[in-house]
Amino acid sequence: MHKGKVLGGRYRLDEFLGRGGFGVVWRATDLVLGRSVAVKLLLAEHAEDREAVGRFVSEAQLASKLSNPYIVTVHDYGRVTDEEGEIRYLVMELVRGRPLSAVLKDGLPDHGRALTWMAQICEALDVAHRDGVIHRDIKPENVMIADSGDRAKVLDFGIARMMAQSTGLTSTGSVVGTVPYLAPECWSGGSVDGRADLYAFGVMLYEVSTGRRPFRADSPYEYLRKHMDETPPRVRSEDPALADLIARLLAKQPADRPAAAGEVLERLRGIRPGMRPPGASPDQLRRRADQAWQHGVEGRAGDAVDMLVQLVPEFARICGPADPRTLRTCHDLALWLARDGSPGAAADLLEALTAEPGTGPEARADLRRDLAHWQGEATRLGPGRARPLSLRALLATGGGTGGGTGGGGRGGAQRG
Repeated sequence: MHKGKVLGGRYRLDEFLGRGGFGVVWRATDLVLGRSVAVKLLLAEHAEDREAVGRFVSEAQLASKLSNPYIVTVHDYGRVTDEEGEIRYLVMELVRGRPLSAVLKDGLPDHGRALTWMAQICEALDVAHRDGVIHRDIKPENVMIADSGDRAKVLDFGIARMMAQSTGLTSTGSVVGTVPYLAPECWSGGSVDGRADLYAFGVMLYEVSTGRRPFRADSPYEYLRKHMDETPPRVRSEDPALADLIARLLAKQPADRPAAAGEVLERLRGIRPGMRPPGASPDQLRRRADQAWQHGVEGRAGDAVDMLVQLVPEFARICGPADPRTLRTCHDLALWLARDGSPGAAADLLEALTAEPGTGPEARADLRRDLAHWQGEATRLGPGRARPLSLRALLATGGGTGGGTGGGGRGGAQRG
C-alpha cells in the first residue's frame, strides 16, 4: 500500500499514521465529500486469517451503530482486490491528537482535565453498553485525546462483542484483551458483560490519577495472579470519593462493581479534581516527602514513588519549579523509581535534573554520582519497567512564589 493509492474510487491515501497488531492507519481524503478521514487497512498477512477478518468486520458493524461525541465515528467499510490481493478497509473520523498512552508518557496530566476525559470515556461506554456492545479492550492506547485537549474519543472496537455472545476467550482459547487491564473474569473464559469494561476503566482511572497502573508484573501469569488475588494500594486524593470509586471499579467480583457505566459517570461528575490537599505549606510538603522516603526505607518503594509523583508538582506550584526543595524531591523520586524496578527511567530523570539551573554545586555532585550508579545498573541489568514520567511534565504546574531555599537533605540515609 502506498501514498496516493485510491480505495474504492473514493479514498486517497495521503499519510501513513501508524500500525497496530492487525492493521495500519492512514490519513486519507474522501474525494467525494472533500474531507479528511482516517482509513484503517487490514494487514495483508491477515487477509486469510478468518478470526482477524472477523474482528475487522465486527469493528465496522458494531462501531458504526454507536453514535456519541466521545466515540470515533465509522463512516464506511469496503474491500477491493488488486495486484496485492484482497484489501479490507475501514473509514473513520480523523481525530487530530494523540493516544492517551502517549499523553501519559509526558507525565501526569492536570487532574481536572484528566477527570473530564475519564467522564467522556465513561459516557462512551455507557452508550455502547446500552446498545449491547462490550468494548473488551479499554486501555489508554485506544483513547484519542484531541489536540485541543478538551475531548477524549474511544476507538478500536476490533474485539468488541454483543453482550449476549461475549466470553473472555477467542475461538482458539486465547484470552481476549490487553493483560494489564483485564478483569478477573476475563481470564476464566466465563461470561463477560459491561462490568469487565468498567474494571479496565478503573485501571485507567487509577493510572491517570497516580501515574502508574494498580498492578505491575513481568508476565501474563503474574498479572493473572494479581488481578485475581491482590488489592492495589489505595489512591490518595483530595476527595475520598475518587479513591472509593476506584476501589469499587477494581473489585474482584463483577457483582461488587458499579452495575452500569451510567452510575460511574454520575459519581465521576461529583468528584472534586485534585490529587493533593490544597494550600499546603512548604513545611507540610516536606513532612509528606519525609513520610514518602520512610515508606521506601521500609521496603515500600512503590508507595514512595506514588507519593512523590504527586508531591513534586505541588512543590513546584508552591515553592517554584527551580527551588532546591522541588529539585531535591525530584531527586528522591528518581532514587525510589530505581529501587522500584525502573533504573532506566530513574537515570533519565537524574540526567535531566543535572541540567536544571536551580541545582547547586553540591546537589549536582550528588546527582552525577547517583546518575553514574544507576546508568551502570541499567546497562548491567536492563532499564526495567518504562515509566511515563518526565521532568518537564513534573514541574509544569509550577510557577509558585518561591520563598526560601531551605530544606532538602535526607540526613544520612544511604543512597546508591
